[in-house]
Amino acid sequence: MLKILLKKQLYELNSSFFYDRKKGKARAKSTSILFIVLYALLMIVVIGGMFAAMSFMLCKPFVGLGLDWLYFDMMTLMALFLGVFGGVFNTYSSLYKAKDNDLMLSLPVPTKYILLSRLMGVYLMGLMFSAVVMLPAIIVYFIVAKPAFAGVFGSILLTILVSVFVFILSCLLGWVVARVSVHLKSKSLIVVIISLVFFGLYYFVCFNAYDLIEQLVLNAVTVGEKLMSSAYVLYIIGDCGAGGWLSMLYTTLAVAVLFILTYRILARSFIKIATTSDLSLIHISEPTRHAQIS
Repeated sequence: MLKILLKKQLYELNSSFFYDRKKGKARAKSTSILFIVLYALLMIVVIGGMFAAMSFMLCKPFVGLGLDWLYFDMMTLMALFLGVFGGVFNTYSSLYKAKDNDLMLSLPVPTKYILLSRLMGVYLMGLMFSAVVMLPAIIVYFIVAKPAFAGVFGSILLTILVSVFVFILSCLLGWVVARVSVHLKSKSLIVVIISLVFFGLYYFVCFNAYDLIEQLVLNAVTVGEKLMSSAYVLYIIGDCGAGGWLSMLYTTLAVAVLFILTYRILARSFIKIATTSDLSLIHISEPTRHAQIS
């Protein structure tokens, strides 16, 4: 059953390529292929190329100064921002406000399977957006720094951990959006407000990116020293990507704990939030559902 739900969720994530909702019919095969190619070009060539260029600007001076960890910190922050931006609204719409929530919850299907399949969709969306930053970053790092095994392993591990952390943040922010929207008459108001905030931050960073990077490179040593003294956790995260074995262990454990806590929060609140907006839904026995989801 879980396998079927996962296939269904994957189809829903990519349904816009194959189905025209406005016309209510399937797209022609050639049109679907065109959309997929254009989307791949946008993500890989345009956005990926932009972050590859940014990685080259940062990597060489940082590695030259022995601040490999700071380079990974910068790229991690960019990946988190883009990943959460791309994933938080997908979490809200596909996890809590999916149109078939009432149907799925009324079926004799373990709720944990429904939750896990939807969470997989959230993870894959976040992975796509975070990877478009982290993959160019580690490829550039391999070219410039020529790291030993520890550096190669650490950078790949950090890429995976970033995708999981993007998932965690997307789930928690989506949960906040869902909780707040329950108490609003206009359900779309909170989405509009958060969208405007994200877009404002995104365009601010884009328009000021070159100046910010230039100032960061010029003051890299000073910035690195301040971060190590006042925000040591950022050093650990960056050092994980640079190949610090203890930093890899600490970062992995921290992300694992956050993942478990996030799942427990979602498992306890999923049914209530997912069904609050539909009072006509015949509620399934809460003790039974909670037993299924735990």
